[in-house]
Amino acid sequence: MAPEQSIQPLNVAAATLLIQLLLITLLAITSSLFRGKRWEPARESRLDLGLRAEEHIAGMPLRRSPTLFVALASFAVLLISDELYSIWSPIFQGVGINTISAAAAIGTVFILNLSLVGYLVFATGGSRSSPFLSALFTIPALAIFLRLPPSMFITYAIVACFLYLLLLVPTLERVQANQSAAAFMNISCLLLSMFTGYITRPVPINELKASSSKPAISVPAAASGMSSN
Repeated sequence: MAPEQSIQPLNVAAATLLIQLLLITLLAITSSLFRGKRWEPARESRLDLGLRAEEHIAGMPLRRSPTLFVALASFAVLLISDELYSIWSPIFQGVGINTISAAAAIGTVFILNLSLVGYLVFATGGSRSSPFLSALFTIPALAIFLRLPPSMFITYAIVACFLYLLLLVPTLERVQANQSAAAFMNISCLLLSMFTGYITRPVPINELKASSSKPAISVPAAASGMSSN
């Protein structure tokens, strides 16, 4: 059996749980690294220009974030999917809960992720300067790697583009005190995409070529009968 055919919904649900843990961790670390600059009028005006000077106030961290809530909600949704529930449910004998399909659970998780990243982009400067922008475009790619139906990852891509355009507002732009958060998020999204693509990779092209170069030769029954005579 080909590796593509051996992938079951349980495998996809478990892989989604792992990827979700990594994504939430990266978002939390980036949130802790983020420092946005805030400006306010200086106490002394510029006499020569008659203008109020602006002085830099220490970088403001991202204090409020629904990252923890999304993490708990997404893990709970995945754990009550039909496939993952069948693994841990025997330890709770006699306790039954209503489960959902793996497709519905994974779809809900991706919607939660898009909502979370959209909020983080909004709270950290919009599409013009937010360090979380790369995560917004990574989510649809993860859906492709996890072999979700085309209708789902196309929908996620459309939602990501809509959020990007919606948050492309100059008034949201915020100068960052440093680029460490953006650098970490960009590199982390690249590594996360590579990791997801690696663990869900199909058969390499060199192996396909090797297997196709050795075709199976079958002898027709009629020909074998004639040779025996």
